[in-house]
Amino acid sequence: EHAFETMKLCVSAYLCYVRRIDTTLAEIAEDIARLEARLELMGVTYEGIGASASERDKLPEGLARAAELHDEWQGEMAHHADELAEAKRLCRSVHECRYVLWLHLVERRTWDATARKAGYSNAQTRRLAEVGVRELYAIMPERWRREPIPNAAPH
Repeated sequence: EHAFETMKLCVSAYLCYVRRIDTTLAEIAEDIARLEARLELMGVTYEGIGASASERDKLPEGLARAAELHDEWQGEMAHHADELAEAKRLCRSVHECRYVLWLHLVERRTWDATARKAGYSNAQTRRLAEVGVRELYAIMPERWRREPIPNAAPH
């Protein structure tokens, strides 16, 4: 088994990666919503846009951009959906030690906010997180136990 600090670094790298995926998908979705709201104000709807590039060339610039953003979101989701679902499954609320890590590292809540959400004191929440590091390290994808510190040897 690796030292706790090594496990903590690997778990943190994994959950920060998951946060970036989640953030990227959310940002694309927000861009789509903003653009579609503007287009709707102009009396244009997104419905009925064809998927082929030749059809998009005939569309107004705003509709073409909305279609591009939809494609980007679908591509990112297709590429990362399984990883994101697996991380959410590993850290769902029934696994409270891992869940506090999710709240703190993925949702970026402060320790105080994490403690309130979990229903524990701040100190107890941090102790749960330490247990969560060990739990998550043991079951997270192998890649994340190797890549953050490639030469780390178990002791």
